[in-house]
Amino acid sequence: MKQQSDNTSDIEKSIARYNLLTTLLTVLALFVGILSAVLAFKENRLFLLGYIPVALFIVLITYLSAKRKSLKYLVQIRKDWGITGFEKKRDYKAARFLFDYLDGHAKNMDSIDETTWKDLNMDQLYSKIDRTYTDPGEAVLYRILREPLFDKEALAERSRVISFFEHDQESREKIQTAFVRLGHQFMRNDVFTLLWRDSFPKSSAKYFYYLMAAAAVVSIFIPFIFWSGALAVIPVAVFLINLFIHYSSKRKTDQETISFPYLIRCIKTAGELAKVNDTEIKPYTKKLGELYQACNKIVKNTRFLFPTAASFTDSGFLFEYISIFFLLEVRAFYDTSDELNKHIAELRELYLILGELDALQSVASYRVSLPAYAVPVFDANGNYLEIKEARQPMLENPVPVSIAIQKNIILITGSNMGGKSTFLRTIGNNVLTAQTIATVAASYYRGAFFRIVTSISRTDDLAAGKSYYYVEAERILNTMQSFSPVISTLCIVDELLSGTNSIERLYASEAIIRYLAKQNTLAVIATHDLELAERLSALCDFYHFASTVDENGLKFDYLLRPGIATTRNAIALLKHLGYPAEIIENAEREG
Repeated sequence: MKQQSDNTSDIEKSIARYNLLTTLLTVLALFVGILSAVLAFKENRLFLLGYIPVALFIVLITYLSAKRKSLKYLVQIRKDWGITGFEKKRDYKAARFLFDYLDGHAKNMDSIDETTWKDLNMDQLYSKIDRTYTDPGEAVLYRILREPLFDKEALAERSRVISFFEHDQESREKIQTAFVRLGHQFMRNDVFTLLWRDSFPKSSAKYFYYLMAAAAVVSIFIPFIFWSGALAVIPVAVFLINLFIHYSSKRKTDQETISFPYLIRCIKTAGELAKVNDTEIKPYTKKLGELYQACNKIVKNTRFLFPTAASFTDSGFLFEYISIFFLLEVRAFYDTSDELNKHIAELRELYLILGELDALQSVASYRVSLPAYAVPVFDANGNYLEIKEARQPMLENPVPVSIAIQKNIILITGSNMGGKSTFLRTIGNNVLTAQTIATVAASYYRGAFFRIVTSISRTDDLAAGKSYYYVEAERILNTMQSFSPVISTLCIVDELLSGTNSIERLYASEAIIRYLAKQNTLAVIATHDLELAERLSALCDFYHFASTVDENGLKFDYLLRPGIATTRNAIALLKHLGYPAEIIENAEREG
């Protein structure tokens, strides 16, 4: 892999030199321009030739400004790369548009459902992984995290591209610079709304608009051909008709065209990335080149619709009047709409490929930010899962945990705040990232493929009139009804049926766990109920988190240990908090 040193400080010095040189050239251009004008006015018009070097100065200033801007992008990219606290504004609602639309239409039952996403705090983890620079990147990364893969080859290919971004600095920075230039829309993901619609506007009057444009051209020459001043009113009449057409059409199309400039930038970015000559990502760059060629006519059609998007300079009111007279914008809009309808499939693919590349470079940066990570190894069958030194990716200094799961039911015991819920999320987060971004916050990961379903953060559903227990029971039932004979389901449950009385909870929980043990599942269940653990001693594997209470308060080491918890600290904690002695004595006597 190609590697180059991080010389950000040298680049910043170059930017400073470009700033100085640009300032000097600007002053020199102004001086020569003013001097030429004064001498031409007072002495000889030949001094106007002084504007020739001024024009050259302007070209050089433009070139230096572009170089300076590119270097600023490079500094930004290098400062962002691999940092632990990547900060940017995020619109989670916009980021999920693509997933919601495509998953809703595909009805993908293996995607991460809303409850599991929230249980695992995945918005927070998405924020840690998200180092994308574009709207497509944000949307595709979100979709990747919501849709686990169950194919070793597909995950290996994804991991290969991530590794490419991780190690090939030269090519990566070329691609990242293109993405920084593309950036975000002011209204996030309007391009998604534009591309995933049924069709674009068509006009039955399109050919009439061409006829009126031709009439505008002819009307200019009529007074000169017939040498009649009275006929000079014809161009004025045509202009007024076209003025009405222009603004009538503009009222209808302004909302439609709000995303066109960003779409044009996406197409141009595809053309730019197609020039990146690296065999590691040739399938991506080759396809982007093909899509760019297919969609490039759209860019050409918008040269009058958005002059700045097509490298026109601002011509002010003059261009506006020319555009109105010859219906340039109106015709460009419907020509562009026709091309969009023709190439909608290519545009969608272009959007998704740009988003995938941006998402995968983002994951590579996330990998670098981790103190250590493992690329997962997958077994095709069974419920096997082994993780060594797994860390909770959303904690600053997590205590690593290791576990090798042999049976398909694991019970985790221990007191509150001892680490049970964090452990459940650690397992869920790492299994999910293993099957989505081929990256695990651990030193080693080996396991089967799993569908992931959780029941951790439950609350009453007041709007539906459902109690805490009802919501939980309904969730567990839905989980059991979704089991697949082909792909094992990872069930993660915190305090099974905790919303009801202890007697019924004990018997119902035991019955559910015995049922789960017969299914194609791997269930990791946290419980306070030591009696439940004892009743299931022959069926499950047991782990626990220990705690102690002394004069300084409740203490946890957050270390996962085999077996059932043997310590109890609930009454000791009440004593430490200063509860009345009568309560403590009665509790200890009953206990």
